[in-house]
Amino acid sequence: MNGSLVVGRRLERSRQDTVERARSGEEVAWETLFNEHYPALFRYFRSRVSSPETAEDLACEVFAEAYRSIGGFQWRGRPFGAWMYGIARNRLLMHYRSRRPEAAAVEDVGRVSSEFLAVEVRDVLDRLPADYREAIEYRYVLGLSGEEAAAAMDRSHGAFRALLLRATRAFKQAYGDRGAA
Repeated sequence: MNGSLVVGRRLERSRQDTVERARSGEEVAWETLFNEHYPALFRYFRSRVSSPETAEDLACEVFAEAYRSIGGFQWRGRPFGAWMYGIARNRLLMHYRSRRPEAAAVEDVGRVSSEFLAVEVRDVLDRLPADYREAIEYRYVLGLSGEEAAAAMDRSHGAFRALLLRATRAFKQAYGDRGAA
C-alpha cells in the first residue's frame, strides 16, 4: 500500500475522531477544530466583507452555529470543513440580508491605494457567474485543495477541475477586458 495513502487514511480517521470528540462536547477537540478551520473561514469572510472585525465576527458565528448543530452533522463522504463552509455561506447570506442599503453602499466603496488591486480583483470576480467566482475563491483565496473545494461545492473532483478551468479562463478574459468597459 502506498505510504501517502496510509498517512492520508490515518489523518482522516484522526479528523473524524476529533469531530466525534467535539460532538461529545470535548473542549480540546473544539480548540483543534477552531485552529484548523478558523484561518480559512476568516479569509473566506475577509474576501467578502470590508471590515476585518466583521470577518472575525462572522467566522466566530460559524463556530457558534457548528457547536449548536454538530449533533446533526453526518459523514457523507465529504470533509467536515465542507459542512463548516455550508454554515459560513448561510451566515454570509444572513449578514448581507441584514445590512441597510445605505451601509452596504458605503462599505462597498473600497479602500485607498494599498488595497486597489484587491478591489479591482473583487470587481472582476463579482462580474463572473456565481459558481465560477466560488470555485476561484475556494481554490485560490481560501487555499483549499481541489478535493476540499469540490466537496464544499458538492461536486466531484473532476467536475470541479473542469469548472475551475472555465472559471480561470473567464477571470483572465474579464481581467484583461476591465479597461475596455
